[in-house]
Amino acid sequence: MLKWLIGAAALWVVWYVWRSVRVAARMVREVDADQVAGADAAVTVRQTAAVKLAQSLADQAPPNRRRWSLALADILLIRNGLRCDCDELVYALPDAQRNTLAAQLRRELDLPADLPEWQVVQRVPAILAGWIRGVGRSHEGFYEQLAAEGRVRDALAFDCARTAFLVRCIALLGWASEQHAWVVLLLNAQRAQDSFDSWEDFGLAYARARQHWLRGSGQDGPASSRATQEVREHLRNPSGNWLSLPWKRYRIFDPQPVSS
Repeated sequence: MLKWLIGAAALWVVWYVWRSVRVAARMVREVDADQVAGADAAVTVRQTAAVKLAQSLADQAPPNRRRWSLALADILLIRNGLRCDCDELVYALPDAQRNTLAAQLRRELDLPADLPEWQVVQRVPAILAGWIRGVGRSHEGFYEQLAAEGRVRDALAFDCARTAFLVRCIALLGWASEQHAWVVLLLNAQRAQDSFDSWEDFGLAYARARQHWLRGSGQDGPASSRATQEVREHLRNPSGNWLSLPWKRYRIFDPQPVSS
């Protein structure tokens, strides 16, 4: 009996190692293919059972406009270790993470590092009121350069993702009311739906603009292609929002049926 158990365990280990090697090899092939294809090539999604289930649930799920509007920032939220699995703007953050995020947002919003938080809260409404002109600072001429190259949609995708991320974080830190934040987030989501045809269309446009952004800050190296890979991975992720939230099955401001 003991020999049989040892033999079964050995077979299981061999099978597990073989399966892990196959999965790793497939992932390497996908990464290599993505790198060769570049940022404009279509993303192939393997129709696994998990992917099919995610797509089926997406077709049947009721509209979730709030989560949809936040999903525009998924790549940035994941990169910064923040949640993208809910439609709540406020949740508890560890003090260290909150302080790090607050310092980052002060830089992004071009606010002095030593500005008291109560003064930050006073300035945020004006920032949100002007969101359509762009939230946060950008490299000099960034949007103008993209427009001059005929890449207006890339610039718009970048701005939609950036606006969703910054406004989401502003609310998370308590620098604005949730009601005010949702107004901006939902309007931002509607312009994204109006301008792009799919999560893939939006995501790859964002990645191209991100490359331009990094080059403008002197980071023209491996980091400049990171966003493309992040986008491609997220488009294939069956547990991610981009496979579970349909792009245009419902409009952000369409009337919703009221249950009796």
